[in-house]
Amino acid sequence: MALEKIIALYEQAAECDGEVVRPKEPNWTAWANEIRLMCVQDGRTHKQICEMYSRVSRDPFWCRNVLSPSKLREKWDELSLRLSPSVSTYTEKREDPYFKSSYDNVDYSQIPAGFRG
Repeated sequence: MALEKIIALYEQAAECDGEVVRPKEPNWTAWANEIRLMCVQDGRTHKQICEMYSRVSRDPFWCRNVLSPSKLREKWDELSLRLSPSVSTYTEKREDPYFKSSYDNVDYSQIPAGFRG
């Protein structure tokens, strides 16, 4: 089961590479060991690893620089920050009840509740 997932990751890397020549066949044992280490030593689940690799493979820069589980493991913290869904897709604007696009008609003699006068 794990080997099939590793092979699927390899296929994604090959597709993302964009080169005419496929990358050389990886050392599957080393790949499997890195994934095992990410689970055992780093405390990551297979789901977390697959989700991170999915984000990496969609990013034009990182898909060329993270082509193996060892590189994914090495760069995990940086990737978590740079490719975080909350950072990259955050577009919601915070509504400020006191923000006004124009202050022409503001009555400064009235102090809002909660402010000292």
